[in-house]
Formats: sequence, structure tokens, C-alpha cells
Amino acid sequence: MTEINEQNGSVSNSDNEKTNQLSKNWLIILFYIYLHIFGIGGFYFLFTKAKWMTVLYFASLVIFSYIGLTVGAHRLYAHQTFTASTSLRFFLVTAHILAGVGPLYDWVLWHRVHHKYHNTDKDPYDHRKGFIYAHVLGNFLSVPSDQQTYLKNIDMRDVDSDRLVWLQKRFYWILFIVLGFLLPVRVPVMYWGESFVNSVLVIGVARLIITTHIAWLVNSALLVWGMKKGARYPINDNSVFFLMKSYWLNYHYILPWDWKSEEFGSYEKGFSTFMIKMMYEMGLIKNMKTATTEDLRETLEEMATSQIPINEAFNKLKKKSEENACRESLLYHP
Repeated sequence: MTEINEQNGSVSNSDNEKTNQLSKNWLIILFYIYLHIFGIGGFYFLFTKAKWMTVLYFASLVIFSYIGLTVGAHRLYAHQTFTASTSLRFFLVTAHILAGVGPLYDWVLWHRVHHKYHNTDKDPYDHRKGFIYAHVLGNFLSVPSDQQTYLKNIDMRDVDSDRLVWLQKRFYWILFIVLGFLLPVRVPVMYWGESFVNSVLVIGVARLIITTHIAWLVNSALLVWGMKKGARYPINDNSVFFLMKSYWLNYHYILPWDWKSEEFGSYEKGFSTFMIKMMYEMGLIKNMKTATTEDLRETLEEMATSQIPINEAFNKLKKKSEENACRESLLYHP
């Protein structure tokens, strides 16, 4: 994995020094400290005082946000694993607003930075520094002073051309305050008589804690469900009883454009993958890119016999997958 990233472009010592000159954003840190403090009360109210309709409503909002983060921000926008209709993109962008993790454009940008510079000093969620840094601390660092240099190799033209993402980015904080906080909090109070305090703490705070950690976990999941180089499968420790570790997340960092890669350690199964399949059957998405076993075998054989660079081989594999996806979309499905 490290060798692949090194071929993407090594980081010079001067760049490393600039990247390390990151300061903690204390305003954001204080916000999340208070969010978690009040969130403890929110979870207590959720399980002891909230009405059952509020609990169901809470779960529904979390599910919608989960779809916006995984299917929308991650697989569609960050990795372009498929193309979506305008109506579906509108739904996914709106669901991402409910998650309350900042503009979708910014999330996609920094996730692409994470993949581009994975396991280097420019990685904002550097996995070499451990789970706490990747999952929490990396989200609190301010943008480096040499931002343009830092981001010059991140191609965002596809996201820039999406007007729904542009509108969400431009009016994000207004949209979030209204659609992501005030309206969700007001619904339980208006329609089934939930108390205002319960609604604020449960729907307004506890919900945002869960969606925030889902968004963070997408960037740190490899340290939880992934396996280290050379590790045996299945894993030989007690975590086998509560974690389904595999090499599929490692695979995702090599071929991030495969739509079948689940965010949290599985392949071709999981809730988000199921939703993508449902959306495909509904005609909302097409051009689903994936790598077949035969294509992977041919790519590895070509690398061994022709000694072509690994990046060139994987780019050819991606192009072939795009052609297969386009060909599949032209077939008639009765």
C-alpha cells in the first residue's frame, strides 16, 4: 500500500515541514466538546424520556444521513463509482445536509486528499499516527498556509460542475440551520407533542454526534476493519468476535472507484451497497464501475509479463471498468 502511494508522488522534505505546520482549530474543538457533553444528556433522554415516535424519527434521520454520507458523499462524489440522476443527487445532497458535517464539497475534497497522500505527511487523517489521530484529531487541524500548493494535484472539476453541490456549498450554513437543525427539532414538538428540551437534545444533539462519527469513521475505518500487511485471515485475536476484519478496505485504497466496496470492511454487501442496488433497479443510477476477477487477473498478469508501472496498470483497469459499465448501461433490461 505504501509503495503505491510513493509512486503517486513522494513528498519532499520542504513540503513535509510546511504540512507539519498545522495548528489546531480551537473553535471547532470547543464546538465538538460541548456537542459531546450535551450529547450525553441527549442519549440519556433518548432511552429514558423520549416518546417512541421520537425514537423512530431519530433513527430515520440517522439512516437518511448515513445514506447521504456513504452513498452520496463517499461513493458518488468522492470516488465516482457510478453516475446518478438529478433527482437522486438532490436527495443525496439534502441527506448530507442532515448529517451536519459541513459542505459536501469540502468533505469530498479532503477525502480525496486523504486517498491521494495516504500514509504520507500530507494525509490529513494520517493512519500512521493511530486511530485517535485519524478519527478525531485530524478533523481539528487548520488548513496549511500553502493551501494552493497542498491541493494542486486534487482534481475537483467533476464536483465543481455539479450545480447542486455548488448551491449546497454556497448556502450551506443557512440550509443546515433550517433543514438540518430547526425543522428536524420542530417536527416532534409540533406533531406528537414531544417536549422542546427532549427534541433539542435527542434530535438536535445526539443525532449529530452519531452522524459526525459516521463521517469521521469513513476516513479511519481502515484502522478498525482493515488488516495489516502480512496478517493472516481470519485474524488470530479476540477481536474476531466483534469485528469482521478483512483486506477489502485495503483493496479500497488501491481501487477506490469500485462501487461494491463497503465503507466498513465488507464487499458487495452491507446497507449502502443494498441501497445502491435498489437505486439501480429503480433506474436512478447507472455506469456502476467495478473490477471483475478476470480483469484483475489479466491486469496482474500484464504487470508481471510486461513490467508496466503499477499506476499505469490500474489506470488501464479503471478505463476497462468504465467501458464495461457503459456497455452494461446500453443493454436492455426488461
